[in-house]
Amino acid sequence: MKNFTYIDLFAGAGGLSLGFGNAGFDLEFANDIAGEALNTFRYNLKKTHPGLPKERIIHGDITQLYEQLGNGRVVNKSLGHITVETEKERRLRKNVPDTSKDESIRKTLCGIQSVDVLAGGPPCQGFSMIGRSKRATLQERMLGFVDDPRNQLFLYFLKFAEKLNPKIVLIENVKGLGSAAAYRDLIEASLKKTGYGYDVASRVLNAKDFGLAQHRERLFFVGIRKDLIKAEKEFTSETFFENLDKQKSNKISLNEVLGDLPLVKANPKPSNYSPEAEVSFNNPESFGMNVSSKEYSKLVKSGAYTEKINTYRGNLIEPLYLYNHKARFHNERDLFIYKNLVAGKYLNNPVNKVALSRVSYGVTTDEKGNKSVNGFGDKYFKLDPNGVSKTIIAHLETDGNSYVHPGKHPRSITPREAARIQSFPDWYEFRGSTRNQFKQIGNAVPPLLAFKVAINLKRILIESERLEALEKEKITI
Repeated sequence: MKNFTYIDLFAGAGGLSLGFGNAGFDLEFANDIAGEALNTFRYNLKKTHPGLPKERIIHGDITQLYEQLGNGRVVNKSLGHITVETEKERRLRKNVPDTSKDESIRKTLCGIQSVDVLAGGPPCQGFSMIGRSKRATLQERMLGFVDDPRNQLFLYFLKFAEKLNPKIVLIENVKGLGSAAAYRDLIEASLKKTGYGYDVASRVLNAKDFGLAQHRERLFFVGIRKDLIKAEKEFTSETFFENLDKQKSNKISLNEVLGDLPLVKANPKPSNYSPEAEVSFNNPESFGMNVSSKEYSKLVKSGAYTEKINTYRGNLIEPLYLYNHKARFHNERDLFIYKNLVAGKYLNNPVNKVALSRVSYGVTTDEKGNKSVNGFGDKYFKLDPNGVSKTIIAHLETDGNSYVHPGKHPRSITPREAARIQSFPDWYEFRGSTRNQFKQIGNAVPPLLAFKVAINLKRILIESERLEALEKEKITI
């Protein structure tokens, strides 16, 4: 049986591709605008997609990549909308290489004659006023959504689908997109009209239902090319999600996910992240190491979960060393708060009165001297070892106050612990600074969830080919 192919747009550090690779898919190319994340993706290619040239992981702006397909620039009919771009986005784009005249990239893209799955999570940031109008037709709202300048990346994603006519389109995005100005309907309507047209459905999937110790809800769209769906076929985009629902797993606790990792203390000094400053895991004062000096097998006594995430294409891969398990520095105030937090309870809960007494910002004190938290009650939060984690987010690069480790040395979680919660294998090594590792991990699609999605998409492709072969046999006879 042939291996099916896929393209991963907005790939980040490669979480989605890990899942697809694990399911036996071959990667045609992946793209992102974040160079640090792609460095991680490329570095791990020798394990995830052996033999694939690193040049197939393309650092660049998707708008330039689309032009390389020979179709010219996408014309934006903005309907008078205003482009909103943050300073952070401007800095990001400033560091992106110009790929518009790169001949090797052009050959790579133009050499793709067909692809089975086009996957990605294009940002959808614009909130069109016409999309909010109850009197607007669906077509008008769709135009308002797709043509909004802030949604150009989504428009380019659709153009890739239109040009390549993949058999299946997979889109992953934040849960809130489903309720924002009918965006869910608009994305489905857009896909239905793209290329040959797609049979489309969407669902909010929660990672905790699929074997992860993390409450992480994301909206997934699946589009199956309409010419593949015939009356006698049993699969549609709706049945895809129905079959996926049948594969939900028993709940797993955070302790099962993190319990076999070495315990480390908080980093004792700020800006103390050089390899020379690290203390071996053998030392009780260790705050962890980016790459352990001791072999992985001597540090980690793998449990069922660890073996599960470290298994790739049916083979258990044991890392040589333990990667990215290094803790942050915390000041004395935060360490006091961490120590006195009760796991799984928010700050305003009476059991956290001692911890709350030292919180100095975002709180209100009444005339009796009682404190209460304004806004987010989880600005300090200790994870429950017997429950699941909150959503691992990119904001972890800024601070980890909402992700306090429940062990005997309270501190914010390490990148490796965040990666474990996301279901990344221990052999998957994140590159870049500790801060940026958190960002890469938080932005990623959980590989274990991606694997389950990919396996079910693969079944559709296999069944499609089987039925196509039967039809050819009938014609021959």
